[in-house]
Amino acid sequence: MFVLSTGYAERVELFWDIGTLNISRDGYSTWKSICVNNAVPIPPVHVTQGDVLVLNVRNSLDTPTAVHAHGIYHNYTDYYDGAEMVTECGIPPGENFTYIIDTTDQVGNFWLHSHVQSQLTDGFRTPFIIHEKVKPVTYDEEKLLYFEDWDLRSFDDQMNIYSTLNAKKIPIAYRMLLVNGMNGNVTQPVVFEPGKRYRVRVVSLLTAFWLKFRMPGHTMHIIDQDGVACNPVEVDGLDMGPGQRFSIL
Repeated sequence: MFVLSTGYAERVELFWDIGTLNISRDGYSTWKSICVNNAVPIPPVHVTQGDVLVLNVRNSLDTPTAVHAHGIYHNYTDYYDGAEMVTECGIPPGENFTYIIDTTDQVGNFWLHSHVQSQLTDGFRTPFIIHEKVKPVTYDEEKLLYFEDWDLRSFDDQMNIYSTLNAKKIPIAYRMLLVNGMNGNVTQPVVFEPGKRYRVRVVSLLTAFWLKFRMPGHTMHIIDQDGVACNPVEVDGLDMGPGQRFSIL
């Protein structure tokens, strides 16, 4: 990562080499996952509002790819939107492309993922957090929780199986839920200290399913949803569809 500061904002430059890696994401079974710079899970991207994210992408896959910044407006820059064959042609195998994302007008929780075929489901996804320059409310620390559905079969393999079945009666099912990139057997613990007030960013990178998120014994207050700030709303849990994001206290 390269960061160039101008005093008021920064140019945050990342270099992503998109490939595949055989890895165990549940502590037991090894399967192929799309990776960035030979890393799985793909590291979350953090910037501060007003920064310019410069994402240099090298496609080392054997199929085209593209990067979509989910929730970013791309006003007048829709050619960086990453929707293959809609706003761009995609990045051919062995080629490079640079995305430039201006965060002047947005803040909150977003995510980066492929919009090509089933690459999202096969691991090409990570949170993209645009931090406020000034905290909107008072809290001591932040935590990030993001969730993925994962299977030991590629999405294309699953579709080949289910195409022979009655899809209306037998929906696609994933074997596990990943927390911060790994199954609960092997993921790094998220530690909370008594007496501290936390902002928890909760991001659903799920493909097709809803997630019910609860913190037993605790009441939560939503302070932003899908990149839009709101007055604190007290809830006892979150019902999250694919792609939804919240910040809670």
